[in-house]
Amino acid sequence: MKRLRILDQIFHAQIRDKEDLLAVLHDATGKNIIDSNILPIIEAALQINELRAKDIMVPRNQVDVLDINDSIENLINKILATGHSRFPVIDGEISKVIGIFHSKDLIRYMANPQEFNLRSYLREAYFIPEIKHLDSLMYEMRVKQVHLAIIVDEFTNIVGIVSLEMIVEQLVGDIEDEYDSVEGEREILEVDVNTYRVKGHCTLIEINNILGLNWHDNQVETLSGFLSKILGRIPASGEILNFAGVSIEVINADSRKVKLLNIKKLDAPDMI
Repeated sequence: MKRLRILDQIFHAQIRDKEDLLAVLHDATGKNIIDSNILPIIEAALQINELRAKDIMVPRNQVDVLDINDSIENLINKILATGHSRFPVIDGEISKVIGIFHSKDLIRYMANPQEFNLRSYLREAYFIPEIKHLDSLMYEMRVKQVHLAIIVDEFTNIVGIVSLEMIVEQLVGDIEDEYDSVEGEREILEVDVNTYRVKGHCTLIEINNILGLNWHDNQVETLSGFLSKILGRIPASGEILNFAGVSIEVINADSRKVKLLNIKKLDAPDMI
């Protein structure tokens, strides 16, 4: 009963805008009416309508796609290398997205390789404008039961993609699956000579061991935290960072952390 009385007093306070509401919620958390673990989710929910699809998207030059013209062997190798569950399928170039392929449909290929036709298993692509707000986008994706959206600009040019998981992560933080944390080799993947695709939550110890670097910081453990501390901010998607001997391209980042990067070792000494 005491908690209910305090809650009644708090919510009878005058609330004129979102800042007032957040102040009330922080007050309620300080009085143990709202769990401190829940407060960040409530805050994120109140802020999500201010974000648009373009704010969290993976830009088009970093999107992993399947080309309908490739051999099935090349397609399978790409699916295994990236670990994605869904891929935009293009016809020669990324401006020609013809559908979405679900990796689980490879089971049908394994069952009958001779009669497998990739085109027949494509789902319809879901196109959205880059200025679409995340709250309405999340609702529409749930209703339409789609997990991947293709983002276009005002001229209908494809500029990137966004997944339902990426939107949900704006509310609850990173959602890790079996490809994120169970298999160590998925943290760092060599995609070319001296070029590696690295997850943002990969530890500096792992990076140093595999890439032969010498990155250390007593206050942070992950690559995402390391880069954010050095820059004094969170790097943006598409940003390229050049340190001594290393070129880092940010593939995917949101307002909270860096999620995926490409790291290319150059000829200079690899140390910051």
